[in-house]
Amino acid sequence: MEKKIQRFKKVYPWYTGFTSDLLFYIAIDTLFLTIVKNFTPAQFVSFSAFSQFACIVLQFPALYIIRKIGNTASTRTGAVLLLLSSIFITFGKNYYYILLGRIFHDIAVIFRSSSFVVLENNLDLIDNRADFVKLRSNANTVYATVTMLISFVASYMFNLNHYLPMIGCITTCAIGVVLSLFMKDYSDYDKISSTNKSGEKKKIHYSHFIILAVVVYSIFYPIVSNGQSDGKLFIQQNLLLDFNVDETSLIIGAIVCVSRIIRVLSNIVFARLYERYEQKIGVALPAMLTISLALMLLGSLIDITLLKIIVMAIGYTIILFARDPFRLYMQDVIFENAPKDEHQTLVTVMEFGVKFVTATMGLGFSYVLLSHPMKIVMILMFLISLVNIALSMKLYGMIKKCKG
Repeated sequence: MEKKIQRFKKVYPWYTGFTSDLLFYIAIDTLFLTIVKNFTPAQFVSFSAFSQFACIVLQFPALYIIRKIGNTASTRTGAVLLLLSSIFITFGKNYYYILLGRIFHDIAVIFRSSSFVVLENNLDLIDNRADFVKLRSNANTVYATVTMLISFVASYMFNLNHYLPMIGCITTCAIGVVLSLFMKDYSDYDKISSTNKSGEKKKIHYSHFIILAVVVYSIFYPIVSNGQSDGKLFIQQNLLLDFNVDETSLIIGAIVCVSRIIRVLSNIVFARLYERYEQKIGVALPAMLTISLALMLLGSLIDITLLKIIVMAIGYTIILFARDPFRLYMQDVIFENAPKDEHQTLVTVMEFGVKFVTATMGLGFSYVLLSHPMKIVMILMFLISLVNIALSMKLYGMIKKCKG
C-alpha cells in the first residue's frame, strides 16, 4: 500500500496539471470565440451563464452518480468529459455546440473535484495528512508552470493558424485521460454509503461556520473566473482601440504570460505563507482580488497607452496570484472542520455554490452588456468583491475564536 500511494503522489501533480482546465484554450479563449467563431461580447459571457445553470440542474444527480461509482471512477470520468469539451469547442459550428462543450467542461469540474478527496484519503492511509497543503501546492505549481509555458507560444500559434492552439488543447486533454488511470482511492471512503447502519439516510450537519465558508468560496471564485475571462476581454477591447488584431493578440499573450509566471510563484510560496500567516490569508486574498479589479478599471481611464497596458496588466496578474491559493485554503479549512465521510458531499456543495453564483452573475452581466459597455460589468464585480471581503473577515473571526 505504501508503494502504491507513493506512486500516486508522484503522478497526482501531473494529473492535476493536465486536467485543471482546457490548456491552450484558456490562453486564447476570447480571441478564439470572438474572432474565429464571431460571437459578440454578450454571447461570450452568456456561455458561462447558461453552462453553469445547466450544471446546477445536474449537480445533485452528478453527486448521486459520484456516490455510486466512487471517487476513483469519478476522477477518471472528469478527465474524459474535459476531452469531450475540448472537441466540441474546437469543432462546434454554432452557438449550441460551443455551449455543449462548455457544459461538458463544467460537469467535468464536478467529477474531477473527487480527486481532492482521493488525495486526502490516500494520505490518511499512510498517516501523512500534513502533506495535503504541500502536495496540492505542488500540483497547482505544475498546472501553473504548464500554462505559463503555453502562454509563451499560444499567441504565436494562434496567429500562425487560429485552430492550432485548440489542437494542442485536445492533445493535453487526451494526456489527462491517460494520467487519470493512475488515480485510485485506496481507502474505504472511495464509495460513501448514503445511509447509516440502521438504514436511515445520512444527514449532513451544516454549521454556521460551514455555511459561511461555502458562501465566501462561492462568491470569491465566480469573481475570479469572471474577472479572468471578462477582464481579459475588457483589456482586449481597450487594446483594439489602438492596435490591430495581430498586435492585440501578442500583447494579450504577453500579459497572460506574465500572469502565468506570477501564478507559478504564488503556488511555490503559498505553503510557506500559509504556515506563517495561517488564517490571515483568508482575508488577504479577497482584498487582493478587489485591488486587481480596481486596477483594471483605473487602467481603462488612462490615456497614455503604455501606462494603460501596464496598470491593467498588473490588475490582471493579481487575479492569477490569488486564484489557486484561495481554493486550497478553503478546501483545507472545510476538510479540517467536517467529518471525513462528509468531505465528498461538501466538495460538491462548494462547487454547486460556485456554479449558482457564476450562472447568476453571468446572466446578469449578459443582460447588462446588451445596453452597457464592459466597464459597467467590471464595476459590478468590484462592488461584489467588497461584500466578499466583509464576509471573509467574519469567517476569519470565527476561525480565530475557535482556535483561541
